Amino acid sequence: MPRGNARVAGGRLAGRPLFSPAAASRPATALIRKALFDRAEIARAAESGAVLDLYAGAGYLGIEALSHGAERVDFVERDGAACRTIRRNLEALGLAGRARVHRMPVERAFGRVADGASLAFLDPPFAVDARAVAERLGGGVLDEGAILVWRRRAPGAGGMRAPAPERIGRLVRIDQRRYGESAVDTYICGAADRAEASP
Repeated sequence: MPRGNARVAGGRLAGRPLFSPAAASRPATALIRKALFDRAEIARAAESGAVLDLYAGAGYLGIEALSHGAERVDFVERDGAACRTIRRNLEALGLAGRARVHRMPVERAFGRVADGASLAFLDPPFAVDARAVAERLGGGVLDEGAILVWRRRAPGAGGMRAPAPERIGRLVRIDQRRYGESAVDTYICGAADRAEASP
């Protein structure tokens, strides 16, 4: 598991090298990670408390959140080699005390991770439809006002089906961007409730 060219993109650990994930994984690039955390709502959410990194792969998104001040991150990943990469990165960066790594399918993790997260990353393999997981996040796992960042294959790239929905239960999309084959949709939890209650 040699160190590759990947590095932490921002925050207090910017520039620190990261161990490379398994060859089959496709972690978020430094360009995507920097673009995400340059956005004020995502940076604020990271600093507000707990973060979830679901389908974590090598954990680059959750590590970025820790570098930007997250109190703690729960990483959920079913692949054993990927979990070992996450733990090795956390130890090398001195972050192990602020993180938990759960080796299990995301769908089984909700009883293990803390409710009330302020930020969640949903970064499944491109072939996986994670809408049911997004619905579960919006159904109580995320605090009102929390941010969900969902990375998917961009519509039209490699036969991808329809774009992500504008609303998923209590989650309302507030932004969508494309980076090559990746589409990144950002949602806020509870926005629909507030909109319906306003005069």
